[in-house]
Amino acid sequence: MSNATAEPQLLRDSNYRIFWMGQSVSWLGCVTQSVAQGWLVWSLTKSPGQLALTAVMTSLPALLFSLLGGVIADRFDKRVLLMTTQAASLIPASLLGLLTACGEITVSQVLALAFLQATLQALELPARHAFLSELVPVGRLSQAVSLNAVSFNATRLIGPAIAGFTMAAFGTAPCFFINASSFLVGMLSLLFVQSAGGENLEGKRPGRLPLADLCEGFRFVLNDREVRPLLLQVALVGLLGIPFVPLLPVFADTLGVGARGLGVMSACAGGGSLLAAVALSWAREIRARKEVAASAAMLFAAALLVFSRSEHYPLTLFALALAGGALVVFLALVNRTLQQSSPGHMRGRVMAAYSLALIGTAPLGTALVGALAAMLGTAWALSFSSSLCLAAIVLSHFHSGRGAGETGCLTAAEGKP
Repeated sequence: MSNATAEPQLLRDSNYRIFWMGQSVSWLGCVTQSVAQGWLVWSLTKSPGQLALTAVMTSLPALLFSLLGGVIADRFDKRVLLMTTQAASLIPASLLGLLTACGEITVSQVLALAFLQATLQALELPARHAFLSELVPVGRLSQAVSLNAVSFNATRLIGPAIAGFTMAAFGTAPCFFINASSFLVGMLSLLFVQSAGGENLEGKRPGRLPLADLCEGFRFVLNDREVRPLLLQVALVGLLGIPFVPLLPVFADTLGVGARGLGVMSACAGGGSLLAAVALSWAREIRARKEVAASAAMLFAAALLVFSRSEHYPLTLFALALAGGALVVFLALVNRTLQQSSPGHMRGRVMAAYSLALIGTAPLGTALVGALAAMLGTAWALSFSSSLCLAAIVLSHFHSGRGAGETGCLTAAEGKP
């Protein structure tokens, strides 16, 4: 049976509510720092190349360290691990603030601290994803994932406004101190959270080498007929779809809408994401999740194709809002399905593979679309990549459908421990 809309009940759970609020504050700080960090690099260099290099330094750790983060998540208590990474993240944020406030900051220091910050996040993210399964009952996992999406997308809208006001009123340095403070809030909130951390003990075998755990995770991901096609679809979206974000200024310039129009375009994409996340958090349990997720991924790619060919600003805004909403639906449903399809002692490694497929492919996708843009022009490059993304998702979904029957909606009894 479908569950009733139970988002309010989940937020009435003080355990989850404390975690959700602390996580939201931490994410808000990260978005605030990200905006200020880009502005700082531009102020120091006036170089688009340095901005691109900063983006690479913040996304590369996901490619390098996500799988290691999954192994660590399956070996140690996730709550303690999250507290440790939140505490450690205070250091680069505080250093960045101090060096900027003292006027001693250099681009190389920004890049190094950005890489360190992103490395800590790459090690933390698999544990954060997997921790939800220990924090809430399996029947409410989809609502927890959706509420996380609400929080994440809300901070994407609010964070830039906070950064802009703070930089205009007080300069860049306070934005980094805001982020450092947000990590402190996130760490302290975890002190009051209780979790069923004992469920993963079977995966913590004394004397077992991390490499053996990593290989075990690879075997599971590659052989499981439920997990493999979902991760493939996430990788396709990450590689061929998500790189549209750095191209938004080019389309704004082509449409002649300027910086203000670019802001509206970004807000439409973020607003569509937020509305979809809110709708999911209130929705009843979705059956046939794989079908709905694949349909959302196809809609995302199709919306990007429309966006790439649009010559009319209102159509552009509509396509961006549709793409943002479809992307959130796709990722939320995949996240939920992966968590329920994974054994408890393997969940950290599976969610690490999810992070790698989504975030780790970003540098490769950005380089690919950038190379295509140099040859074909930006609009045709995005048209090609979005068309390829759409075709590949259609093929992968129907191929996986022939190999395994639709599992539909897992109940609490069907979820793997």
